[in-house]
Amino acid sequence: MASEHQILVLVERLDDKIRVLRELYAGAKDQIKQLEREKDALQSSLKAQQERVIELQKKTDKPEKNTSNSKDSSIIVKDNLSVTDTNAELKHQLDEYIRELERCIAHLSSLS
Repeated sequence: MASEHQILVLVERLDDKIRVLRELYAGAKDQIKQLEREKDALQSSLKAQQERVIELQKKTDKPEKNTSNSKDSSIIVKDNLSVTDTNAELKHQLDEYIRELERCIAHLSSLS
């Protein structure tokens, strides 16, 4: 049979272990709250980013109708007429200019 002193020592150890467990529990509880706040912030950010992606997809799905002829295009074509002798070469050069203009327009629309 254990003496009264041994029992008191065991109870004190048990009290110490309970105190340590309570501190660990409180720390874990605080960490859970912090992680939940962080999760909420990340979910908000994700939702905003998803909305932004949808908005940008809508913009890219709309065909751009800003492909009107400009004076600059005609100047470029006139400057290159001496370089391109045949109609096929001229058509090819015009196609390249049109593709480049479309890339520029797409790039500019993605910036806004």
